[in-house]
Amino acid sequence: MIPDSRARLACALIGALALSGCGTYHVRADNAALQNEPRPQAWSGSIALASDPAGARCAVTRGGAAVTQVTTPAQVTLARGNDPVEVRCSAPGRMDTAVTLRPLRDFGVHHHQPTGPVGTNNNREDIQTGRVRRFFDATVALPPAAFASAAERDAFFNARAAAIRAGWEPQIARAERSRDAMIDSADTLRGYMQQDLAALDRQKAAATIATAARGRR
Repeated sequence: MIPDSRARLACALIGALALSGCGTYHVRADNAALQNEPRPQAWSGSIALASDPAGARCAVTRGGAAVTQVTTPAQVTLARGNDPVEVRCSAPGRMDTAVTLRPLRDFGVHHHQPTGPVGTNNNREDIQTGRVRRFFDATVALPPAAFASAAERDAFFNARAAAIRAGWEPQIARAERSRDAMIDSADTLRGYMQQDLAALDRQKAAATIATAARGRR
C-alpha cells in the first residue's frame, strides 16, 4: 500500500470512530442521567391516577380542553407532547384540589442529540413536538374540609410539601448529572417544584380550622 493510500485509510478510520462516538452520545448522556437505574420500557400512554382518600371525582383537562372525567383509582390515557395536564378532584368532606402534571423525559425512547445535521434536526423535532416526553402516575391528596387544630393543618401540609420535594428530587438529580438527557434543565425542574409548593401554600391559606369556625358562631 502506498503512503497516500495508508493516509486516506487512516483518515477514514478516524472519521468512522468519530461518527461512532457521535452516534452513541445519547446512550452515554442517558446513562449519566440514570446512573445506576435500569432503563425503563417505553411509556404505554396511560397513567394510574389515584387519590387520598380514594373515590374522588376528578376532571382532567389539557390546554383548556377536557380530556376525561374519572373516579379514582383510574387509568387515564394521555398523548405525548409538551403541554401539562391539570387534574381537579373533589370528594365529600374534603377540599377541592387541583394539581398540575407535567410531561417529562421518557427514558424508554431514543432522545436524539444535536450531533451533526441529522441529529440536530431530530433533536429539534424531539423538543418541539414533545414526542420523547411522558406523564407519570399521580396521587392527588385532598385535605380535610376542616382541620381540628392549626397543628393538624400544619402537619398535613408539611407532609404534602415533603412529598412534593421528594417527587421532584430524582428528576432534578438526573438533570444535574446530564443536562442533555433530560430536555428540561435542573433550574426549570426546580421552578416546577416551586410552582407546586406555591399552589400548596395557597391551599393551606384557604384551609379551615374547625375550632376557629365554632368560635365565630
